[in-house]
Amino acid sequence: MADEYWITGVDGKEYGPASLAIMAEWIREHRVVASSAVKKGQGPWMEARKFPELATHLGLAPVPAPVPGGAPAGPAAAPVVLPADFRVWELIGRAWDLVKQHWLPLSAMFFIQFAIGAVPYLGACAQFIIGGAIMVGIWRAILGTIDGRPPGVGMMFEGFDRFGDAFLGMLVRSILTALGFIALIVPGIFLAIMWAFTFPVLAETRLGFWEAMQRSVNLTEGYRWRLFLLALACIPVLLLGLLVLCVGVFVAEAVAFTAFGLAYRFLQQKKSLAATAGSAPAGPAAQTV
Repeated sequence: MADEYWITGVDGKEYGPASLAIMAEWIREHRVVASSAVKKGQGPWMEARKFPELATHLGLAPVPAPVPGGAPAGPAAAPVVLPADFRVWELIGRAWDLVKQHWLPLSAMFFIQFAIGAVPYLGACAQFIIGGAIMVGIWRAILGTIDGRPPGVGMMFEGFDRFGDAFLGMLVRSILTALGFIALIVPGIFLAIMWAFTFPVLAETRLGFWEAMQRSVNLTEGYRWRLFLLALACIPVLLLGLLVLCVGVFVAEAVAFTAFGLAYRFLQQKKSLAATAGSAPAGPAAQTV
C-alpha cells in the first residue's frame, strides 16, 4: 500500500490520509509548508522538512534521518525549542544561548563578510556582486544551527546556487527600501521589516527573488510591530559588542541574526499551525507563508 500522510493542527485534529501526490499538491498550494506537523503511516509526528520526499517538493535539502538501531546520521543536535509567544528579550536570550555554543564559526562569518567589504576600492564592488549569495549562505548556517546542525565557516559560501535571485533580491530590496527612507523614513522602516525574511526564504526554498519577498511580506503580517521592537532591542546588543574590544560586535551580529532566525521559525510554525487549525477536514488551508 502506498504511503499515507496526516497533518495536524493546534486544535489536535488530524487531516488525512493523503497520498504523496496530494501532499505535493498541498505544498504547491502552500497548504503544507516546511514547518507543518506531518505524520507518515504509523511513524512519529515531525516537521514536513524532515521527510526527504516532502523536502524535495518544498525545494529544501533533505534532512538526514537517523538509522534505526544504529548510530545517528550525523552530529546534529536537537532543534531549538521555539518559544510559545513572540517575546523580544526571550528571543534574544535564546539566541545568545545558541550562539555561545557556536560563537567562533558564527562570528567568523560576520568578520569575513566585514573584511570583504573593507578591502579598498574592490570591497564595495565585491559586496554588491556577491553579498546576496553570501547572505544566503549565512542564513543557511544560522537556520541550520537553530534546527540542530552545527555551523561551519565555509557554509557562508554555499549560497551561490541562488546567486541570481540573491543578487536581484539584494538589489531590488535595497533600492526600494532606500526610496522608502527618502520618503520620510517611516516607509523605509516598514519595507525593511516586511522584507526582513527575504534571504531566509531564498536560503531554504527554490522561490525566485520576488516570490521570496512576497513570502516575507505574508510571513511578517500581523507581527511587524514586534519585529520592529526586536530590531530596536538588537541595537544595544550591537553596542555592547562594540564595547568588547570592538570584535565583540561580530558575536553580537550573530546573536541579532539568530534572534531573527528564531522569529522566522516561530512565525513559520505559528502561521502554519494556525492555518491548519482553521482548515476544513478535506485538507489543510492554504498557508500565508
